[in-house]
Amino acid sequence: MDSGDDNESVESEERSSLGSFSGVLQLDVADEDLESIISVAVADNLDMGGAVVSHNSNHNTDSGEVIFDEGLPASHSYLGRDLEEIGGRLIFTELSRVVIPLLPGTYGTLLPGQTFPLTVRDHGRTTLLRKCVEGDHTFGCVSARYLSTAIINKVMFGTTAEIYEFSDDMGTVRIKAKGRQRFRLLSSKTTPSGYRTGEVLILPEIKLAHPFSALQLTSLNSLRVTNKERCRKMESFMLAWPKWVYDMYDVDKLVQRCDDLTFLKQGLRKDKVENVMPKDPTELSFWIASQLDSEKRLFMLALNSPIPRLRWLLNFLRKCHQFICGTCRAVIGKQTDCFAMSVEGAQGTYVNPEGYHHDTLTLLKVENVISISGPSTHFSWFPGYAWSIAVCRHCQKHVGWHFTSPSSGRKMQPEKFWGLSRQSLETRICTEENMCSLDDLPVM
Repeated sequence: MDSGDDNESVESEERSSLGSFSGVLQLDVADEDLESIISVAVADNLDMGGAVVSHNSNHNTDSGEVIFDEGLPASHSYLGRDLEEIGGRLIFTELSRVVIPLLPGTYGTLLPGQTFPLTVRDHGRTTLLRKCVEGDHTFGCVSARYLSTAIINKVMFGTTAEIYEFSDDMGTVRIKAKGRQRFRLLSSKTTPSGYRTGEVLILPEIKLAHPFSALQLTSLNSLRVTNKERCRKMESFMLAWPKWVYDMYDVDKLVQRCDDLTFLKQGLRKDKVENVMPKDPTELSFWIASQLDSEKRLFMLALNSPIPRLRWLLNFLRKCHQFICGTCRAVIGKQTDCFAMSVEGAQGTYVNPEGYHHDTLTLLKVENVISISGPSTHFSWFPGYAWSIAVCRHCQKHVGWHFTSPSSGRKMQPEKFWGLSRQSLETRICTEENMCSLDDLPVM
């Protein structure tokens, strides 16, 4: 548990994060009536720092609107065009012990497959990232929960991150990295250069065979090619338990059930050839887990197989959830209102100009949230949209941003949406007591 001083430090950091995102905008609305706040003028940068909204003419609607390209947020073009690509790919051997640099101050929990943007200016982290680029361009991300709390006899998990784009300009280092492999932190130390390194154990991904693989009847081999399910049903009569018991641990069936989580795919363009949800069980489990908050992602890192991960995720996500304000617990939004504005899903990790990270969840509609600033396109995470700071109507806590299509030029589709910071929210399972309609339940 964090102490009161730690809470004050976190609140101070959040205020700094809010102010730094808006550039010159500094707001103190603790004692104000938010309904009467006058919008603050923020200088617009209509070209979004050089980011171009790319679209295909086939995506233009009859009304002249342009359907947003979901590939743009995943490219993190707001970091600039001058980042240099770094070639090569490093894969550590499973169960090997390696020494890698540890990035300090990492917020949340990075998962394999997640994109990790970063902007740093302090000497320690810029030195660390330069050393990484000169070497194997890999560093370790350990959850901030571990780095900020004294934990005794506690296993620490993390993820290796591989830099694939890098820029070093006037003391500011910007990178794009990708989460690669899970690890367990064995020990750490500080180098003479001032940054930390850790000895880590690369954790394996255990892929279990199908429960019936040990008793496949040779007499059914010819039928197995065309009717695998029928063969498994016949072979299940030889076992002690009913077939449905074994189906719970059938990774193919778990993957099929994940495809029924329709709210995860809402908003993703249907005319794209590629399937956004991965088919590989391991990749799929991490892709779905990346839509959760940092504490639940940390739990996913401790599981060594996609089967328990998918089983837990299905059990958790099949329930209807509400997102509530972490301060006053007012209802902010519903799980069924999630709307993917990126090919990486409805939630992504983004960084503001001062280097503060936000796990941002996009929704089409929210409750008890108002915007308190004028729109700005500067450093927009969603090129083509202007953002305004959004706060909880009741406690005035910063909960995210309102993204709107600019008033001039072609309208974007969707015209507006909300980006909520998961750090400011809590997740609550809907029950009859908190008025969740059965119509809001995700399809399973």
